[in-house]
Amino acid sequence: MKRVILCANMTKDVHYNKDVHYIGVDGGALSLLEKNIPMDYAIGDFDSISSEQFAQLKEATTLIQLESEKDDSDSEHALKFALEHYDEVALTGVIGGRMDHFIAIYNLMAYQKLNFAIFDTQNYIYPLEVGEYRMDKRTTYLSFFACEDSEVTLQGVKYPLVHRKLSSKDVYTVSNEIIEPYAVLEVHSGRVIVIESDDANT
Repeated sequence: MKRVILCANMTKDVHYNKDVHYIGVDGGALSLLEKNIPMDYAIGDFDSISSEQFAQLKEATTLIQLESEKDDSDSEHALKFALEHYDEVALTGVIGGRMDHFIAIYNLMAYQKLNFAIFDTQNYIYPLEVGEYRMDKRTTYLSFFACEDSEVTLQGVKYPLVHRKLSSKDVYTVSNEIIEPYAVLEVHSGRVIVIESDDANT
C-alpha cells in the first residue's frame, strides 16, 4: 500500500518514516526541507516564500506550481492529486491555524466524501463508512459525528450505543472514552467522521 503524508503550512507534527511518502503543500514544503525529509512533490502557488526558498525547493523535489488566483486552495488541490496517486492519504498542518481553511478541508472529508485523514499531536480525524471497526485506545477521547443520516453501534466505551440513529445535527457523541482493551464501532448505515483526541497537556 502506497501511503502519503501531506504537510501543509509550517508544522512540527511530522516525522520521517521510510515507509511513507511525503508531499509538501506550499509553505509546508519548507518544513519538510528543514527536517531533511525527502518529498515526492511540492505543490502550491508559493507566493508567500522567498525566491531563495523557491530555488531550494526546485532543487530538492518536483514542483507543481499553481496559479495564485484559483477556485480551490493549495491543500484541496494537493489532496485531490494525492488521492489519485496514492492508496492512503493523511494531511497535517491544518489544525490550529486559519479556521476557514480547516472547515474547507473538513467539508471535503464529510460532505464531498473524500477519504483521507487529518492529524496533529492532539487529534486524529478520519471518515468511516458502513462496516465494523476495531478501535484501539490511542487517545483519551473518542468522538464521532454523522455526515448524513446514519445508524451505529458502539461497544467497549463509557457511553455505549446500540443501533443508535444519528443525523448530521447530533452532537451528543462527543467525548466518549474507551474503557475496554479496545472499542468496536459498527456503522450500519451512513457515514461518520471519527475524532480521536487528547487534551493539550496530555
